[in-house]
Amino acid sequence: MIKRTYFAQRQESGFTLIEVLVALLIVALGMLGNAMLQLQGMKNSNDAYLRSQIGIFAYDIADKIRANRECQDAYLAQSFLTTASPYIVGTSSAGSCLHSSALGSAGMANEIACIGKSLEAGLPVGSRVSLASSNVTPVGGNRSIKIFTLSVLWTDRDGEEHNADYTFDPGACVNPASCVCN
Repeated sequence: MIKRTYFAQRQESGFTLIEVLVALLIVALGMLGNAMLQLQGMKNSNDAYLRSQIGIFAYDIADKIRANRECQDAYLAQSFLTTASPYIVGTSSAGSCLHSSALGSAGMANEIACIGKSLEAGLPVGSRVSLASSNVTPVGGNRSIKIFTLSVLWTDRDGEEHNADYTFDPGACVNPASCVCN
């Protein structure tokens, strides 16, 4: 009889270098995707912040014009902040702004300068802000209503231009004879 000897094969345990490299590649791709999501989230957050700031400026300007109704045409007659000559953040000069307790007590030039200073503080350089008005007669109405439109054009961090238009009715002066703008 022949004697047979069996040798048990050894089972190696552990990972090969290729398996480790594949796992490392998968983890690296996951982390890269996570970093891209974080970057996009930060960009979207910045864009949302800027849009909310623009909305706040629009409401602030609309409230100033509503509170100073007798001078609403003077907001359009300034040397900047008009459609023909928009205010450009970083290049336009707003002048000096004196804050006082009474609205408009320092004059319309000061009022416009204060608007310019607030735009300078909150909008990116190169943003263009203009104010225009148009008269609209309601259907069946016998007099026209003056509607104001504040337009803001800005460039985001990616170089893409955006614009927002805010339309509002400041209301008319109740007694036109007494509505004198100083």
